[in-house]
Amino acid sequence: MKKNYIKSLTTYALILLCFFTYAQQVRLASPESYKIDWDICIYTPTEEVALINNARSQFVKDRMENRETPCSNFVVTYGSGFNAFPDAQAAFQFAVDIWSNLISTPIDIRVNASFDPAAAGNLGSAGSDGFYSLNGPGIPANTLYPSALTELLVGSEQFGDADGVSNDINANFNSIRSDWYFGTDANTPAGQFDFVSVVLHELGHGLGVLGFGRESGSDGAIRFGDNASIWDNFIDGSNIFGGPDPILNEVSFPDPGPALLVQFEGDNLTINSPLAVAQNGGVSPKTYAPSTFNGGSSYSHLDETTFNNTPHALMTPFSARAEANHDPGNIILGFMEDMGWILCQGSLSTNDFALDDLKVSPNPFTNTITIELPPQIANQEFDISMVDINGRIVLNTNSTVVNGEITISNLSNLKNALYFLNIKSKSSDLSITKKIIKQ
Repeated sequence: MKKNYIKSLTTYALILLCFFTYAQQVRLASPESYKIDWDICIYTPTEEVALINNARSQFVKDRMENRETPCSNFVVTYGSGFNAFPDAQAAFQFAVDIWSNLISTPIDIRVNASFDPAAAGNLGSAGSDGFYSLNGPGIPANTLYPSALTELLVGSEQFGDADGVSNDINANFNSIRSDWYFGTDANTPAGQFDFVSVVLHELGHGLGVLGFGRESGSDGAIRFGDNASIWDNFIDGSNIFGGPDPILNEVSFPDPGPALLVQFEGDNLTINSPLAVAQNGGVSPKTYAPSTFNGGSSYSHLDETTFNNTPHALMTPFSARAEANHDPGNIILGFMEDMGWILCQGSLSTNDFALDDLKVSPNPFTNTITIELPPQIANQEFDISMVDINGRIVLNTNSTVVNGEITISNLSNLKNALYFLNIKSKSSDLSITKKIIKQ
């Protein structure tokens, strides 16, 4: 999705932890910097059982194994804590290599990474080292963009040091845990936490997968001064009729105010990013909004119940032992593209046409489902999974295409309910989710 930007930039250097189409040169206009106190986003361990491991997409795997030139360059400064853990540094670099083959920018993305002791309930945390406000047609007013995305849109480093470079992301990981798995095969042993997944998750926050929603006494708040984040611009709450209402609508949700906190704790927050919605089968993806606000987890993640143990689980708020997520999933990638990121694989919007004519029948079904593929992708192989409304995988299978169709049988043992059928190409990054009903 291309957007036009006029040559104007007002810069806000925000020191925040954890808490975006083409580059065009713009000039600085009266840069102003200030600091904001902000809660650290803590990626939290959970004792639930992991049911799925998501490996790298085939697109990324092929690029990495063929040693193709990455679409972006991450420059990581490793803190002293990594010296004693070379396996941790190698796993960190593997995660960096995945992101560098997912997003495209000509400007180096600079990361300060630490591996130091932290609280037991803390796997890691990260955020953009700075946020910036851009002004111009196509740019939302009073909106802050993370450092790395700002530099892509502007086309140059911002607020560099004496050498003309600037840090973009601060990332911190807990060195005192004895249950890290530093392997890179997405095959995490029972009882261990996958370090690559945690690094991928936290770098996602640093790249802009975050919002400013927070609890302030009995109120909810989003803005700092007049400014929200680009994430906030794509979030809907629920109006008095139960329909979607932009969370930045101050008529419905005064900021700060108790009505915002009700939204944050109402389990009704959704993403209205067009590409994210398209990658979720036309359904607005839910974000995490539990009944009690959980600082560091609420608001800035995909919903745990909906997306845990699915291909989109990376950016949910909790990580389980033996869980591995080495791909963010196309919901998050679509969201990032709508924010302003360029995807290495090409725009998801250009891939959608190939799936528009994909048909699943019958729907509702009883025992058998037939997936009819459009001719342009009928020669590809697909991974098929089916997930219930609680996020549990009830089917996971490789497919055989016969005469442009995939047939899945022996489904009579499933309960009569709504399911999500995830269809993902094994030879490209095409994927789609369809809602189906068993009766």
